[in-house]
Amino acid sequence: MNETTFTAAPGITNPKKKRRKPNFFVIVLSVITIILLIVCIFLAFACTRLTKETSVSAVDDEKLVFEEAGEEIILESFKERLSSGESVLSLLKDYYPDNIVYVDNGRYIFAEILGNLKKNNFKKENFSKDSRGELTYSENGTVVSHKGIDVSQFQGDIDFSRVKASGVEYAIIRCGYRGYGSGTLQEDPEFKDNIEGALTNDIEVGVYFFTQAVTKEEAVEEADYVIDKIKPYNVTYPVVLDVEEILGDTYRQQQLNKEQLTEVIAAFCERVKEKGYTPMIYGNLKYLIGKVDLTRLESYDKWFAYYDDELYYPYEISMWQYSDSGSVDGISGNVDLNISFKKWK
Repeated sequence: MNETTFTAAPGITNPKKKRRKPNFFVIVLSVITIILLIVCIFLAFACTRLTKETSVSAVDDEKLVFEEAGEEIILESFKERLSSGESVLSLLKDYYPDNIVYVDNGRYIFAEILGNLKKNNFKKENFSKDSRGELTYSENGTVVSHKGIDVSQFQGDIDFSRVKASGVEYAIIRCGYRGYGSGTLQEDPEFKDNIEGALTNDIEVGVYFFTQAVTKEEAVEEADYVIDKIKPYNVTYPVVLDVEEILGDTYRQQQLNKEQLTEVIAAFCERVKEKGYTPMIYGNLKYLIGKVDLTRLESYDKWFAYYDDELYYPYEISMWQYSDSGSVDGISGNVDLNISFKKWK
């Protein structure tokens, strides 16, 4: 605070008037009173400061103790869960609920959950897996999900009559792929037998194409290739663009950035839509979170690949590939298992 000096107003003294002598007792009493007042003010200030400092110190100490106790609880929880065989990634997912956590090139990525995208409203407790490892989703005690598989040449000869009897409602069949090195378009060797076998046994069908397009023009070329292949058949389920990386090797799409890959996907989907089919995008957590711009692809159905008992994806999806090692009567060896949350007709 700035100090201000006050000066008494000047007056006229009458030299003829005799001044009264000050009373000595009054002067001493006044001095003592002033001294006592100063002491009281000083003591009051000191007490207030002491109380304030003590209070702050106590709060800080309490906060420190609380934080240390919290850290100990978290560390102990980490220790117990890791000792029981749970993965570090699983722990991080629980402790960062406002992020999507995944691994990319050995690094943990914490992706922000975007508020402007539509979220799914699935309830964890409504998912159920039976003794055969088959997953269903129920509402009010009624199963509302639909059982499906996806197949390619790697499943060999398939007995679709037995597949149908096992409860499979639909099959997503690979119709072809673009070579990730050569760039040439190839038909899946089992496409014709698979699609005809499924339709003959009243199994609804969709198709998928493994993309390696690096431009919008190549994406349209892939879409036209697929549409030409499926024209003779009653394809009621989606026409899917399979977007994924090649592990352990270089591939054509490897150098595409998020914007470029999004352009490729959108070009394929728009072409499929123009031709009267339902476009869909297939991808895993890494791709459907970190590799594409979902804000530009929200209008297309998503087929999410994630092999776990619990769904870990905040946004809307239409289909979930929950296992790549399933078993279905009529198919030798492993097969991908899916559930869809809608039907296409």
